[in-house]
This record gives sequence, C-alpha cells and structure tokens, in this order.
Amino acid sequence: MSFVEHDWKRKMISMSKSEANPLVSVIVPAYNAGEFLQASIESVLAQTHRNLEVLVVDDGSTDGAVDAAKEQLKDDRIVWHRQENSGKSVALNFALERIRGEFYLLQDADDISSPDRVERLVSAALESPEVAAVFSGYDLILRGRRVAPILRDKSIAQCERDIDAFAMPSLDPTGMYRVSAIREMRYNESLRIGQGFDYILRVGERYPMRMLGECLYSYRVEWGSATRFNPEKRHKMVCEVLRLACERRGLSFDELFAQSSFLQSKPTPDNGIANHFMASVQDLRDRNEVLSALRASIQCLLLNPFVPRFAKPIVCACSPNWFRRRLKSFNG
Repeated sequence: MSFVEHDWKRKMISMSKSEANPLVSVIVPAYNAGEFLQASIESVLAQTHRNLEVLVVDDGSTDGAVDAAKEQLKDDRIVWHRQENSGKSVALNFALERIRGEFYLLQDADDISSPDRVERLVSAALESPEVAAVFSGYDLILRGRRVAPILRDKSIAQCERDIDAFAMPSLDPTGMYRVSAIREMRYNESLRIGQGFDYILRVGERYPMRMLGECLYSYRVEWGSATRFNPEKRHKMVCEVLRLACERRGLSFDELFAQSSFLQSKPTPDNGIANHFMASVQDLRDRNEVLSALRASIQCLLLNPFVPRFAKPIVCACSPNWFRRRLKSFNG
C-alpha cells in the first residue's frame, strides 16, 4: 500500500516560508524539563531541513523552563501551547489534533536531535512510500557525554518481525510518522508511561516500518534517577502494553508470557542500560569499529564494575568474530 498522495519531493526541496503548510511537524511535550528544554528545541530549529513547525506542549510545568525558553527562542516556526498537567499521552494527542505537516516526529524535552535528523528521515520515507514510520539509531547522553550509538539498519521485513515479537524496531522518540497513515490513531491516555511502546506496536500491526542504520537522536539518561528510570513502574507498564497487544491479536497473555524469563525475572535497577551498551558494541563490531566498541564497553564497565552484566560488553568488544557471533545468536 502506498501513502503517496502529494508531490512529496517538491515539498521536501522547498524551503520557502510561503509554503501553505510545513512538510514536517515536530511535537515537543514538556513537563519540568529544566535546563535541558532550550537546547532540545534549539536542536530542532537547527535542522538542515527547514520546512517544519515545532509544537511545544507544556503539560502544566511548574519549573518555569517553558517560559524561559519562550523568552529566548524567537522563531516563527514554534507554536507554544499549555495544558493542565494531564500526562504525556494527553499532551501528544493535543498536538496531533493541531499538526499541519505531512509527517510528524517527536522530540523529548531533554533530548537532542542531530542536525540532519529530519532530512534523513524524510528522505527515507520518500524512498519507501509504503511505510508509515521510519526510525533511526540513537545514542545515550550519559553524564553529559554522548555514548554507545545504536547503528543497525532494519528492513521492512525485520521491523515486521520485531512487531510480531512484541518489540519496537528502535527507541520510540526516534520515529517519524506519515500523517496520512496514522491520522486517526492516538496515544493511549490510560498509560502514563509506555505510551510510545503501545503506539508503535499498534502502528506496526497495521502498516510497514523501516529503520535507518544511522545515529540521529541522543537520548538523555539520568543515571541513578528513580524518577525517570523506576524499574518496577517500567516493568508493570511493559506488562500492561503486552496484555493490550495480546488482546488485539487474539492471543493469550498468560500462555505467551506467564513463563517467560522477562516476567519471571526481577526488574534490574538500570532498566536495560547495560543491554543497550551490549547492542551498541555489537553494532560497532559489525562495522569493524573495534576501538569505538572497546571505548563503549569500558564506559559501560565504569558505570558499575561489580555487576557482571556491565562487564559483558567488554567481553564482546575483545572477542574474535566467531565467538561474538555465537554470543549474539545466544542473546537473540
């Protein structure tokens, strides 16, 4: 199925402010984003693709960050909104009712987009008019440094296998969506967290997706913060999203997941950060970037040198390819 309804190439090339509508809408939901908000929005304004609008939705913040950013950022592409504190899902749906672009993407209020993020995602969407979403690789902003890039490319078929296995092709805020495909879809407002996971599964169940093997997004991790990385809350959220997915697919959650290692195991305090480093090291080794892989593995080890899973990436970084491939196969 093709979603091409207009001359996309013409709109992408045009940078004129006289365009009736922007090609891309960027949604920035913000709640007490503090010192990071302005830099996050600036990374969107600095995009090489300039035919865009930026919808900032203040979800009842109390820290003054949105007002400060509004005072500093004088760009007519920004549209500022405010709502009573109702959660991220409500903020996203509020923005979806108002976007004008042919594509939309998210920008978390404390993350950073690479300058060519929009350009590369739009180009990929134009190359694959059958897809409803394009994702990219990403790295982590950890203790003020960008580390551990994910660089794997995934075809439509590979993304479909991810969705069938109840997995996201990539981190949820890296995605860009074709509005003509998802026009009636909204985020689940009953989910205070995990709405992105649920949304991607629902989109992927209906439409093709792909992922670019390029690091275009930087996701901020507050190491040791129980606010953003509460393992029990995250575990409970994932279970609820999986239950909903099983209901849509006519499957039994209990039969599929009751005995799974995920549900039986105790949530880890790092919420998968060690696993992220492991995936990054594998990607870097696949690209023969051995020194970068070693550097990432050492950064992981230094986070918690007394826990074995934080040492696993350095084993992968230093192993010969035949052993690394066996390790990768063992880990799925």
